[in-house]
Amino acid sequence: MTRPNILFVMTDQQRFDTIAALGNEIIYTPNMDRLVRRGISFTQGYSTCPVCVAARTTIRTGCDPPTTRVFSNGRSVPVPGQADTLEGRCGDYLARTLTASGYRTFGVGKFHTFPWNEDVGYESQLHSEELYGSPEQRREEAYAGWIAREHPDFDYIEALMGERTEMYYMPQASPLPAHLTVESWAADRAIEVVGQPGERPFFGFVSFIGPIHPSRRPCPSTASTIPTACPVRYAASRRWTTWTSRFPS
Repeated sequence: MTRPNILFVMTDQQRFDTIAALGNEIIYTPNMDRLVRRGISFTQGYSTCPVCVAARTTIRTGCDPPTTRVFSNGRSVPVPGQADTLEGRCGDYLARTLTASGYRTFGVGKFHTFPWNEDVGYESQLHSEELYGSPEQRREEAYAGWIAREHPDFDYIEALMGERTEMYYMPQASPLPAHLTVESWAADRAIEVVGQPGERPFFGFVSFIGPIHPSRRPCPSTASTIPTACPVRYAASRRWTTWTSRFPS
């Protein structure tokens, strides 16, 4: 039997009600809408530990936090009697298992591992992490290195993913043109790898950093949404308000 190609697309911290085809009448999400129409939406799905590293580790291992020992965005600490490594506790990572099964595997985007460049089993792995712990990491990281090599005029930008200072929760305009943003870069690299010839089926993991804060849309798309027209739904109270009411005059 012919094995299918698999493309695993992940977005970061995207609420369930941010897809037009699932009921949001004011948002524009044509690509996700196509996936909704062509596939299945698991509207009752939930995360056993909705924190970035913990959730990603569960996907990577197939194990819940009591086994992975990852409950936060910090390093895992095994309990007495557990193996020191995640794969020792949980078995081979998903990508390593599929690689061993004959798939051509690649990963692009945000992985959020410790260390940042951990080998998680892909034959090809291109990182675009949110933060750089050192100048060496920035030089070695795939996205930042691509900016430095291919578009050096923009390499002066310290925060390629947006300001993470007091502006973290404020809408920002990206200092990069749309085709150089990390989202465009990840999509372009994935398209390149998918298009490579070969007999083996592929398993690709494409992990977009957005829409997690900071919100840094490139021009001219910053003008496509009027903030005062975008209500924000508070899940706890089911009450509607507007963006402007959240910030001082």
